[in-house]
Order: sequence, then structure tokens, then C-alpha cells
Amino acid sequence: MLLPISWTYSQSLDLDYCQERARTLSPIKKQELLYETQANLNIKNLNSLNLPQSRLNGEYNYLSDVLNIGIDIPGLDITEIPQSQYTLSLDVSQKIYDGGYIKNAKKMQKAQMATNIKGMEVDLFEIKGIINKLYFNALVYQENEKLLGTVVDELQKQLKKIMSQVENGAMLKSSANIINQQILRIQQQILEVQLGRKAVIDMLSDWIGEPIAPDAEFVLPLIAEQDLAQDIDRPEQQYFSLMEDNLESQKKVLNSQVLPSLSGIAQLGYGSPNPLNYFEVDATEYYVVGARLKWNFWDWKQTSRKKKILEINKNIISSKKEDFEKKIKIASIRDQSSIETYKQLIEKDKKILELQEDIVQKSYSQFQNGVITSTEYILEVNKRTEAQLNLQIHGIQKIQSEINYLTTKGNL
Repeated sequence: MLLPISWTYSQSLDLDYCQERARTLSPIKKQELLYETQANLNIKNLNSLNLPQSRLNGEYNYLSDVLNIGIDIPGLDITEIPQSQYTLSLDVSQKIYDGGYIKNAKKMQKAQMATNIKGMEVDLFEIKGIINKLYFNALVYQENEKLLGTVVDELQKQLKKIMSQVENGAMLKSSANIINQQILRIQQQILEVQLGRKAVIDMLSDWIGEPIAPDAEFVLPLIAEQDLAQDIDRPEQQYFSLMEDNLESQKKVLNSQVLPSLSGIAQLGYGSPNPLNYFEVDATEYYVVGARLKWNFWDWKQTSRKKKILEINKNIISSKKEDFEKKIKIASIRDQSSIETYKQLIEKDKKILELQEDIVQKSYSQFQNGVITSTEYILEVNKRTEAQLNLQIHGIQKIQSEINYLTTKGNL
């Protein structure tokens, strides 16, 4: 069924709106909050390492043999050490110096979060190309439908004049039939255009998360010449830089791990026998206070090898960045070539259409005077319609190439 053609639109959409909606509603966007929450939790865990750390210990042992002096000393009562022993203690430690590990580890978490979020933006950037394609497909269908509708209106006006001449016996009915047949053919084309447009609208509607009216207007973007002169600004470039920063933060964490750390310690316990005095066999309290120094000054070059691995990863990232920038440069050259091609095609289209308009007007006069047949006249009308479609499509394709060029460079 042919839908009625209306140039009064119930809804208006532009490319920027569709792009923003599609990215905002993408499930990928949810990752940003998740990455932030993940980093905040890790940082809170690192901050807690600056707080006193406590641990409750309990132990029970039965010993098959215990220390026994084996001699009796007059006047000295040596208590026998029991074979059944138990202790319960609370250990508390407070970090005094950690070589900057916690500070650097927190910076590493923030660097990782920034890298992950930028990676998410890289994934979101791919949506732009999809939306561009759908939007401009809908735009082409929209403008084609308008143009074909105009051709039908013109032919219907001419058909009325011809039917009047047929009734007066000034023209054969076959001439009117040929015009009517052409109207039906164009209406078939309009139906195909409407069905194609509906399919594109349905897909775009899913992306932006809201219904799009069948007669919605897609606004043709306008690109200023100075916009095309901007430098490349792709999220991938920032992503590569952040990955390099993240590797540097990991290197600082490695450096801090090989530095000495100092903690204050305290232990309050209860046990039998007293672990500080084995000859005090009755269950008693005891405590220990002091400081603990840790320094892993020799790790068989593990830290050195880990740093080398980080440097290798950094070089890999650098090569990927270089490859990416090369591909973007080549893609930009391709898009620039497309823009220039469509500019030249549009100039030719204008000249062709101007000439064909003149031919159609003369052909119609000749047809009215019986010099040519209606078939010959329709042939010239078809050529004009083709020229109009070419001009229209090439104009849209030129703007699409400009949009693609800006998208490729990250300026859109």
C-alpha cells in the first residue's frame, strides 16, 4: 500500500541528537560508573592499609615431648612444662613507612580507571559510524521520496490536460495511457523508497531508544569549511597515552616495593604456658611491643625483569599508536578524495539537469503538437528525473563524506 506523501513533518531529527542518544543509551556507557566504583573500592582498601591492622590468633598444641632438665637441684623447684599448650593473642600493627607503596598504588588505580574509561569511549566512538550510515540512508530515502512525489504531481497535471484533449478528439487515448502508466511506475518507486525508509527508521529507532514517526524529517547537516581543517583528535590517541601513563604508574609501584618498610607492633596474649616464660605453666597474660623492619633487598632480579616487561609493553603500545595514526591519515585522504569527487560530480549534475530541463520543455511542446509520441516525451522526463536524483544523491553523499571525514579525524 502506497503511503500518502506529506511534506509537513510531525517530528524533526538531526544527526547530533541521534549520535548523542545512541551513545548515552548504549550498554557500554554503564561501564563508566562500574570502573569508577571499582577504582574507589580499591583506593579505599589501600587507604585502610594506613590504619592499624589487627589480627586475633588462637592455637592449641599437644607436644609428644617437652624440655626436661633431668636433674634435681636442692632448693630449686623447677616446674614441669606441660605437654598440652594453648595461646590466644591479639596482634596490632601500625604502618610507619612503606616506601611510598600506598601512594603510588593509589595513583596506579586512578591511572587504570582513566585508561578503562577512555577505552570505553573508544568503543562508544564506533557507534558514530553506524549512526552516520543509518541517518544518511534515511536522508536519501526522504529526499528521493520528495523528488519522485514532485514528478508524480507534474505528470498528473499534464495527464489532466491530455485527458481534456482526448475528450475533445485532439489526442489519442493511448497517449494518456502512457502518461498514466509512467505515473504508476513512479508510484511503485515511491513505495519501494517508503519501505526502505521504514526499515532504516526502525533500526535507528532502536539505537536512539525512542519511536521515530514514519513522516519524521531528517535534517541535512551543514558543514562549515573551517570545520574540515581541524587537527586529528581521536579518543584512541588519548587511550594510548593513558595506557603508557598506566605503565609508568606500575613501574613506580614496583620501585616502592623494593624499599624497606617499617611498622610498629604490639601483641597482647593469654596462654599456658606463658610463651615468654615457659616455666610459668599457669595460664597468664603477656604482651610484646616493638617495631618491625622489612626489606626485600634481593629478589633474584624479579623486579628488574618486571620493569623490562613494562618497557616492552610500552613499546608495543607505541607501535600500535603509530599504526593507528597511519591508518587514520590514509582514511582521511580517502575521505578528502570522496569530497572532491562529489564536488565535481555536482557541478556536472547541475549542467546536465539544466540542459535536460530545456529538452523536456521543448519535448512537451513537440508532444502537444504531435511532433513526437508520448513515449518519446516520457523518455526525456525520465532522463530529467534521473538527473535530478543524481544531483540530489551526490549532494547528500558529499555532506556524508564530509561527516565521515570529520568522524574519522575525531572532530565530530
